[in-house]
Amino acid sequence: MYRTGRSLFIVGLVVLAGVPEAFAADKSVCVDVVLQRPREPAPAGTPGTAATPAATATDAATQAAATAVDPDSGSQDRDALSFKGVASLPIGQRPLSYLKRLIEHFVTHEKGFVAVQEKCDEHMVVELYPLKVGWTAFARYSGTGREERVDMLLPTELSPFAERVALALLYNKPIGESINRENVLTADSKKNTQRIKGTNHFHMGVGTQVRVGKLGTAVTDSGSADVGKATSQYRVATPVTMFLGYRGKFENWGVETNVLIGIGTSKTAAFKNPAGGHVDFGGDAALQLHFLHYFDPRGLTSFYMGAGATFELLWFNMINAEKSRSGGDRSTLLGGGLDVDLVAGWEFMRASSVQFYLQGELQMPAYALSNENSDGSIHTWFPAVAVKLGVVF
Repeated sequence: MYRTGRSLFIVGLVVLAGVPEAFAADKSVCVDVVLQRPREPAPAGTPGTAATPAATATDAATQAAATAVDPDSGSQDRDALSFKGVASLPIGQRPLSYLKRLIEHFVTHEKGFVAVQEKCDEHMVVELYPLKVGWTAFARYSGTGREERVDMLLPTELSPFAERVALALLYNKPIGESINRENVLTADSKKNTQRIKGTNHFHMGVGTQVRVGKLGTAVTDSGSADVGKATSQYRVATPVTMFLGYRGKFENWGVETNVLIGIGTSKTAAFKNPAGGHVDFGGDAALQLHFLHYFDPRGLTSFYMGAGATFELLWFNMINAEKSRSGGDRSTLLGGGLDVDLVAGWEFMRASSVQFYLQGELQMPAYALSNENSDGSIHTWFPAVAVKLGVVF
């Protein structure tokens, strides 16, 4: 019995000896809440100022509304603002001292931290800049070097703000990541956003395409048994293109829309294909939408890449058989659909009122051309590589 009691006593001493060490392991944090008062308006005639009576009156009114000094506070460093009638504020208390106490509460409740008044390891400072209602709050913590901001903190939001800012600063994360269902702030919903103002341009240009597909082709080799007929063969078409459209630039990003016309540059004579079925590419009409990313948006020149889509209508000229030429030597077959585009280009002379660009495109149809008549047919995939030279106004 004596040995058992002695053992328990020794264990108790060990536990009690470890308690101070556990507390000593907690990082001590001093919390300060500072109100930044508006500066006194500069008197008229002060060097470096151009104060007018109207401006001075406005500044004085703003200062009076913002400070609202509580005559019972007795000190600027204590609670300079008094919000009477705020339900979330304990009776007789003022926002600054109450906010300081709330932050100390949340700091102390985090494992490994304790809020103290002096002899602290780290400092957490919250600066409040008065608004007509509430404050803009800046909070920083020396332990992580992190600073966070809330554009509008209302007097009714002291407790949720204290929780959010303590967690964000202690664990070195954005204040937006310390949100939960019970500590949402008005500033989370009311964001003061600005939009990038881009430049808008009209542009036009010319270019060419290289298209590859399997088309009906007249056999012209006199030694072949199929001479005069058409067989399906891979062919290359090189139409000339003209386009005009809009290009908008928004810092690193851009968008362009084009209306494009392509005209075929080759046509086989009808007498070479008496049996009919030979197909020539006649041209295409298209609408394009491309999104661009500039690698040097402020440079005099910049490379860019992008992607987008082209909706196009293509037409082909098919030679009719001799017996069917009463209405003409050729008939027209149509096809079309949506292409997926990859874009790469280079803009130059960007500081001038007229700019230029050289652009390459890979256009991959998401469809297969399929059409036919009594003299022949088209069944092929018809991708294109395009090169454009454009001018931007």
